[in-house]
Amino acid sequence: MNNKEKADEYFSKNKSKIKDSDRPVYHFTPDIGWMNDPNGFSYFNGEYHLFYQYNPYDIKWGPMHWGHAKTRDFVNWDRLPVALAPDDEIKGQCFSGTAITDNDKHILVYTVHSNDKEEQTVEIGDGVNYKAVSDKPVIGIDKLPKGFGGVDFRDPKIWKEDNVYYCIASAKNDRGFGSILLFESKDLLEWKYVGILFENDGKYGKMWECPDFFKLGNKYVLVISVMGMQARKRKYFNGHQVIYFVGTYDKSSYKFIPNGRGKTFDFGFDFYAPQSLYADGRTLSVAWLHDWSNDLTLDDAKWCGQTTFPRELRLEGNDIHQMPAGELESHYKNKYHTSFILNRNKEYIDNDLNSRAARFDFDIENIDADKLTLFLVANDEYNSFIKINMKKKTLKFSRRFSGLCKDAIDERKINIDICDGQLSLSVLVDRFSIEIFVNKGKEVLTSRIYTPLDANEIRFLADGKLKIDVSKNEIE
Repeated sequence: MNNKEKADEYFSKNKSKIKDSDRPVYHFTPDIGWMNDPNGFSYFNGEYHLFYQYNPYDIKWGPMHWGHAKTRDFVNWDRLPVALAPDDEIKGQCFSGTAITDNDKHILVYTVHSNDKEEQTVEIGDGVNYKAVSDKPVIGIDKLPKGFGGVDFRDPKIWKEDNVYYCIASAKNDRGFGSILLFESKDLLEWKYVGILFENDGKYGKMWECPDFFKLGNKYVLVISVMGMQARKRKYFNGHQVIYFVGTYDKSSYKFIPNGRGKTFDFGFDFYAPQSLYADGRTLSVAWLHDWSNDLTLDDAKWCGQTTFPRELRLEGNDIHQMPAGELESHYKNKYHTSFILNRNKEYIDNDLNSRAARFDFDIENIDADKLTLFLVANDEYNSFIKINMKKKTLKFSRRFSGLCKDAIDERKINIDICDGQLSLSVLVDRFSIEIFVNKGKEVLTSRIYTPLDANEIRFLADGKLKIDVSKNEIE
């Protein structure tokens, strides 16, 4: 029995130990064990495939496999056999990577991590079973240019253009900064280094991970998961975070030229390692709804890790706007709509808004208030709140009173646009997460929560008058 078969056997014997009520309603999780980065997000044979960094044996990071699932609607998932397991075909753990469809072939490229050395390999499959194209990595450390070693060389992103395969990977240079290296191949076996697509000038953390590179509209986007970022005003925050650059791609020199500074992809506490795909005329993105720095998992949990609900990306100037993928709408039930005037210092509660699995859309029109607070997943003891300062044009999100039992980052404030006293919020609430989309997704904040499920109210409080229009769509 190889390691894939052992993982599948363990999964089959233990998955029933977790009740559906102990999981999110519409956010993807592993059936059991640990997951981190989404991998191989792709469209193959009419279905969306999602692979993910997976340790079936524990709720903590461990020997890295690739879990595998597929879906047509991002809510109902078919669990497939483990796609990759450590030490099966090539010695080493199966770290992150990506996938593409090439006619009838589903191509995976990923990092093999062995003895603190990282190299890239390729497997080809039919949507369930995959086979390595070589018994050793195809982009080895011997392909690296001067100034780069085999430590921190990972997370390949593959695409095909004009009958040539291209692959970027993150690599740490001899100054300790991340660079994005570009390779090309005509057959997936023989790869050639062609240049540095883009490199860290020291302004964006240290090591870079999980690069994503794609065309959006008529521009190119480079997305980086940054390690060791330092906060600057409200544009960036400390630690792990995701930055994107918008610009042009000079194919003759293999260089990405950004139009300006990098921008924060998601301002929340729990968003990392996003992957994109283009299908059906739209660009989708999904990320790990978690964070390396804050271990909030309950001690008696049997699973750990979830993904954001996939988002549709669009470009407005040089800004990415993101909103939940439209597939969610087919799962709406118990629709409810209301409008009201919120009066000064009078808390407003409408029990018809109660839910722990729903999308809420708020259209807010200020009359004479300075501050508005929305208490989500609330009761008399618990809440996570959004506080909006209408004059200063800021939004603060707090999960301080959400039931956290561990010390963690719990509040973040960002700048937002409020035009003529108006703004919109869309909020995805699930049993263990909140995703906030400001002004049709110009800014987004994502957070885990571990709040008792009977905390299901929304409460409103302001220091003046506002008109609020609310739509609720419960999700099943």
